[in-house]
Amino acid sequence: MHTKTHKDFANKVYKNRVRGNLFIAATDGKRANFHFGCWSTQCSHEPPRMLTCFPKEIEGYELVKKGGTWTVSVVSENQVDLHDEFFFEGKQDIASLGEDRFIYRETGCPILKDAVGYFECELVSLIDNGDFGIAIGDIVSADMLHADKKNLTVNALLERDPGFVEKKKEDIVMPFQGFDLK
Repeated sequence: MHTKTHKDFANKVYKNRVRGNLFIAATDGKRANFHFGCWSTQCSHEPPRMLTCFPKEIEGYELVKKGGTWTVSVVSENQVDLHDEFFFEGKQDIASLGEDRFIYRETGCPILKDAVGYFECELVSLIDNGDFGIAIGDIVSADMLHADKKNLTVNALLERDPGFVEKKKEDIVMPFQGFDLK
């Protein structure tokens, strides 16, 4: 979810694509920022690489530029509550979401413990692309955490209650600012 979707003339087509719901964390080792996104994909086999888009209006963009690491956690369909707590209650840091929801691997960047799986990435290049930065990174670690679970899609979130997002629009808290790590 981002602030400029409604301004895009192609939005009617975009929102009809099946899109995964991804929890993206970026850190520079001192600060971190979380956001939910769907613009992330594999972009190379040799070497294994991911492409992830970071809205420039959130601190995560600066953190990935400075720190060079991020994680992509594939949100499972039983984590709708996490999505809602994040956007509607403003729980957008480790302390408010709960330390027990996270694990850490090679990069030290937070990973959702109950995710279907995850990718840890180290920055190779950052492309300036309008209101987004496109981060391309080497995948330094990836694993399936809960292969028995299905991915939560953006489509499922939008279809759970027609008009839900429109009804709750004023309540949405965007994750512009990150937080200090312990």
